Amino acid sequence: MVNWRVFFLLGFLSLATLVSAQNTVNYNLNAMVVQGEASGGAILSDDIGLGLGLGYDFPFANPRYEFALKFDYVWMNIDYIADEDPANISVMKGSINHFSASGGLNIYLGNNHNMANLYRPFRPYLFVIAGLAYQSNNLELSPNFSFPNVNGSLILPIAEFGAGAKIRINPHWSFNAVIGFRSTFSDDVDGLLGTTAAPDIMGIVRIGVSKRL
Repeated sequence: MVNWRVFFLLGFLSLATLVSAQNTVNYNLNAMVVQGEASGGAILSDDIGLGLGLGYDFPFANPRYEFALKFDYVWMNIDYIADEDPANISVMKGSINHFSASGGLNIYLGNNHNMANLYRPFRPYLFVIAGLAYQSNNLELSPNFSFPNVNGSLILPIAEFGAGAKIRINPHWSFNAVIGFRSTFSDDVDGLLGTTAAPDIMGIVRIGVSKRL
């Protein structure tokens, strides 16, 4: 039989923790690169997307852990030249809009997480998040472009992990920098389909500020 008084007490304590916690809002500039067929498999590419992001972090259980909500937008312009046959070079140009909403967990490192904010000027952390992305691929293909491609709108699951750090500027504001790796478990992100259909991997960087509420 459920003891509703205990259940209510636990719920009240959890709510009190969220209300009294050091919640933060994150305002970010985003940069993203896709490792796929359009980049030739290179880790870094000249097709770097830029955008904006908004996040909301709130601790639970103890200050070492935070729930993290993220809303990101990136616009990317991708160019791909198929030059395997010099006599029949073909071209793809793509304009990609990538929106995502995700949530997960921040895990702060070190042993100073229980100290007051004043004594935590540098807070490194790991994170893992999951969510959904909406993407629109607007591709322009030369008449002789014969490679399989993905045009139009897509809704894809995403998973991302990485590391970041918050560096306190004053008691209310911090500089926030994050680097992560994202996958949609599909080969559709860069607009091209390879023969192996291996998932495209995205590297994403967020740089911005965090405001403590």
